[in-house]
Amino acid sequence: MVTTSITPKQCAAARALIGWSQDKLAEAAQVARATIANFENHARLDPSQKNLIRIKASLEQAGVQFIPEDVSAGLGPGVRLRQLQLEYSNQLRPDGWHLIFPVRFKGQDCLVTITREIIDDIVRGNLATPADRVKVVERRLPEFLGAVEKHLSETAQVSREITLTMSDFPPGTF
Repeated sequence: MVTTSITPKQCAAARALIGWSQDKLAEAAQVARATIANFENHARLDPSQKNLIRIKASLEQAGVQFIPEDVSAGLGPGVRLRQLQLEYSNQLRPDGWHLIFPVRFKGQDCLVTITREIIDDIVRGNLATPADRVKVVERRLPEFLGAVEKHLSETAQVSREITLTMSDFPPGTF
């Protein structure tokens, strides 16, 4: 599940845990490598909320779990590996104005619909062609996968079909 706050040390530790370079994370999160380097080295202000969401979502989809600080127990924030429960196919296909793709969550198949409205809201514009919508989702796949995982985690039983809504995404996505 994606929340939006991580520390620079958590980011560096998460990368080390999964063996990613700053370049690999930048590519996965679709942000500049300098954004990662500056964040981890405290060289500038923290990344924008949208970039931080992308960074964290990319690391979470690679199997990292971020552990929040527990002040009452005297424990700082951390990271650990988690068991991945979401398997996905990046075979996005248009379905009218929407996109659909298959996933498997906890061993159960599900078909995910991403509406045109969600995609247009994320890019803050109207994408004219299905190919343009596919490109946007492919570039920001970790964010969409995080939303799928959140949606499916919050349901008692995995549905055979789901449609993502804005509430499935972390604050600051739109």
